Amino acid sequence: MSTQTLYQSLLVGHLIGFLLFAGSTIASFFGFRQLWKQYAIDSGRAATVLQAMSGLQVLLRTGVGVIIPSGIGIMYLTHGVYGEQVWFRIKFALVLLVILNGIIVGRRLRVSLDKALKDDPMAVAKIRQRALRFHLVQLAGIFTIILLSVFKFN
Repeated sequence: MSTQTLYQSLLVGHLIGFLLFAGSTIASFFGFRQLWKQYAIDSGRAATVLQAMSGLQVLLRTGVGVIIPSGIGIMYLTHGVYGEQVWFRIKFALVLLVILNGIIVGRRLRVSLDKALKDDPMAVAKIRQRALRFHLVQLAGIFTIILLSVFKFN
């Protein structure tokens, strides 16, 4: 296999991983909107929507699991040429922040929402605001990553 073919294969894998990651984040955003609509009608329905959305986490983790090794492979094949460029350094930092935000804030938010739906209806309003902020930060980060990847500002 030629270096060019390997590079293109890694790039396709990287894009597929990013699509899984970004797509599951967008689907989660709209899933949460549906969750709040159902919660207004019946809190039991909201718990069902939350459980249905749990499959998105598998897609998100798979996306991250593909992005990391393919990105390392791309950097290896290009001898780190992207690493010297300003746009890439900003993009890399944003990718790390979006992933860490998802792991730390997103997981904590999901656990607290699951508990609140069962036990504490008063906490749900606070969680709703935090969930909206979380998703807006994630979506803004993803949009900025795409912007940097396409335009490659220096």
